[in-house]
Amino acid sequence: MKKSILVLLILFPALIFAQAINQKEFDEKRNNEMLIGYCNRDGFKMIKSNFDSVYQAEYSAYKPDQATIDLLKGKFKKIKITVVMGTWCGDSKDWIPRFYKVMDLAGFDYNKLTLICVDHVKNAPAKELKKLKIEKIPTFVFYRKRHEKGRIIESPSGLLEKEILGILSK
Repeated sequence: MKKSILVLLILFPALIFAQAINQKEFDEKRNNEMLIGYCNRDGFKMIKSNFDSVYQAEYSAYKPDQATIDLLKGKFKKIKITVVMGTWCGDSKDWIPRFYKVMDLAGFDYNKLTLICVDHVKNAPAKELKKLKIEKIPTFVFYRKRHEKGRIIESPSGLLEKEILGILSK
């Protein structure tokens, strides 16, 4: 009995403060659903919009530079990434699938990724969103030991994987 109470006391706060992921909201501007708040890739399939079909097509079509992918492998040991995007956003539809393709090929551990989906005015129920000072999306923020190492805002200046390598090589 005491063990059961102890387990409940330990788990109860975690249950109260745990953020639900892949929350949906109706997008009146586009007359379909969008993801809002903390999300993961599985959420793309859960909304009634064209995001998932665009995501799948772009993911399949993108052919990253293999030499750069090889250089990225093993560079993520102490790296955490926060991505802020909108499932309604054209740039997110272009760059989020490419980002996932690069990360998949480079062997990134998605336990070290925070994905935040925002609405049209870049708001979301995510505690760290305000301190990120997001102006354009998507925004990819790379951290090493809790210190920001670099950002890619809206779109990279060249190949995505090369820009990621440049940030991680600092």
